[in-house]
Amino acid sequence: MAKMINTETLSGDKRYERTITVDLQKTKSIYDLKKKLATELGLTVDRFDIVKMADALVYENQQQLVSTDLDDPIRIIIHPEMRQVYDHLVTLAKDMIMDFEEDDRTIMSCGHGIVPDNLYDLCWNNLKDGAVQFECPAIETFNVRGNQNSCRAIWTLYELTVKAQLSADERILFEMRLSRNSLQKDNDIQECPFCRCLSTRSSEKNNRVRCLNCYQTNPENAEFCWKCLHVWKENAAADFCGNLECTTAKGQHMSQEILRTCAKKTIDDYRNVPAVRACPSCHALVEHARGCKRMPCKCKFQFCFVCLKPWSSTGCGYNKRCASVAACQTLS
Repeated sequence: MAKMINTETLSGDKRYERTITVDLQKTKSIYDLKKKLATELGLTVDRFDIVKMADALVYENQQQLVSTDLDDPIRIIIHPEMRQVYDHLVTLAKDMIMDFEEDDRTIMSCGHGIVPDNLYDLCWNNLKDGAVQFECPAIETFNVRGNQNSCRAIWTLYELTVKAQLSADERILFEMRLSRNSLQKDNDIQECPFCRCLSTRSSEKNNRVRCLNCYQTNPENAEFCWKCLHVWKENAAADFCGNLECTTAKGQHMSQEILRTCAKKTIDDYRNVPAVRACPSCHALVEHARGCKRMPCKCKFQFCFVCLKPWSSTGCGYNKRCASVAACQTLS
């Protein structure tokens, strides 16, 4: 089954307007579609993304292709070939996200450094998570109880455009997503984590939300928690979703009990190390299953499981011995 597909960029660049015939029986995923488009557009697959206009997001490569979900015309964003750093913005400061980066770092208005590609990924991931402004995440102070101070300086979209070398299409996509996030925040609206449709709750005291769209197609998995955006577990209480990551008081209480009562283990030659820790950055619970003391969290923060210091040249590392085993954390 063949289908005619038209392409346009968000910025209206005429060079990438095409009408392409796609065999849907051979095109199973978004990545398959991108490979076909790449040939027609004269680009590599990583040079562009397909935009889901209703959500102001891009389709992930592994998503299954449902032709009825695609816009007509298909809107794409073109990424720059390279994100270079202007000579006057090059800094010797380490990358605030990955301190082992050797590529040129650009200096931000707050004084911290970052590789432009990492800056783009950081800010886009924050937008996908609902951010309405861009904050510097560089860690400035830290203590073993899990409390730490980040820079949190605000970056403007103009600064990102210059220092992340945003293309015209990327700039428009950032503006679209910022507007959507602001709308959700100001009008007490949440985005369903399953289908991305906007949902409201019955009252400010009720964190159990039913997505009306999901309820029509998958009623057994249509409810989520307003606070943590995880599925509302089937056997959960009426006032708590049952997810340990939840920021409600009950979620923190359960997490604290796990931290307090978890087993102790030996890591390298360090004894009596709690087997479960709360990530010092996002406070998600992390269990040490095997391996060394270096622990990467799903939020991309890396820390030492023994002493809880950040894993970096200024924190803990493979060649640094921990002064002591950090005690059980207290969540605040």
